Amino acid sequence: MNASAHKSVTVHNLTKRYADVAALKDVNLDIPAGEFCTLLGASGSGKTTLLKVIAGFECHDTGTIEIGGRDVSGTPVAERNIGMVFQNYALFPHMSVYKNVAFGLEMRKCSATEIAKRVDEVLALVSLSDLAQRFPAELSGGQQQRVALARALVINPDILLMDEPLGALDKNLRQSIQLQLRQLHRDIGATIIYVTHDQEEALHLSDRIVILDEGRVVQEGTARDLYFEPVNPFVADFLGECNFLVLEDGTEVGLRPEALSVVSAGDRSGKQISMTLDTQVFMGSGIKLVGRYLDQQVVVLVSNQDAVELPEPGSIVDLSFDERSVIRF
Repeated sequence: MNASAHKSVTVHNLTKRYADVAALKDVNLDIPAGEFCTLLGASGSGKTTLLKVIAGFECHDTGTIEIGGRDVSGTPVAERNIGMVFQNYALFPHMSVYKNVAFGLEMRKCSATEIAKRVDEVLALVSLSDLAQRFPAELSGGQQQRVALARALVINPDILLMDEPLGALDKNLRQSIQLQLRQLHRDIGATIIYVTHDQEEALHLSDRIVILDEGRVVQEGTARDLYFEPVNPFVADFLGECNFLVLEDGTEVGLRPEALSVVSAGDRSGKQISMTLDTQVFMGSGIKLVGRYLDQQVVVLVSNQDAVELPEPGSIVDLSFDERSVIRF
């Protein structure tokens, strides 16, 4: 792919309504060329609608969309030079892998020589060269997803839009393809706008995450920005787990489960609270303790190394935290 072809995406004051329902409300985004930007939100938050409007599959009511500085608000889908990858792959079952990938180039009336060259290049890029003559039914789900990705990349799109592309895959395969996607992005430098409701996936893949709720952008930034400096409790709870507590002195704080530590008797370091332990949950990578503090639920994540002598349910557990780990809104 030609890295110089990748473009920035700017969305300005975008609104979209379906009858009386506002799906997008005054959305503003500025995505630099070459960035991997993830739209993250729950079902109905507006993330897929925003992707469809950028692609041109849906018309918007007000606002503008620019790709590479050019206003494409009224430009048909076919003239936006956008690559799309969907959750359902949308492969042609009667065509081989090679023909599926070549289809977009054939529609653009490219020469046979250029088609062969670009299809071979992109199949090598996604490690599918050996499967070029197979049909979709002969491929695994992960292989079919890579064919869909190759088909989107082969046209040298200005931007690549991906709508829940890994949602149909099992967890292990999903994590494997996440690593491949991240490496692919480093290799080609494409501008990618990626839609997911999976917080872990967003953290693994993104240069920047945009959190949407009820059609609005709630916060955007790097994964670290959003995790450690959320603007409100919604963001804190949506991107990871968070305890929202009112302390005995009336102070309201947000504390990530890993920010709380179980302390031994007599240890007075750090700020401390005590909880009554309700249950322990083995998480593989650690132990989750769930209890109550002043009738408020508290979740603590303890590493396996620190979980040798955990108290029994019903016990009083002393917890400490560093003031620097407190999230304030």
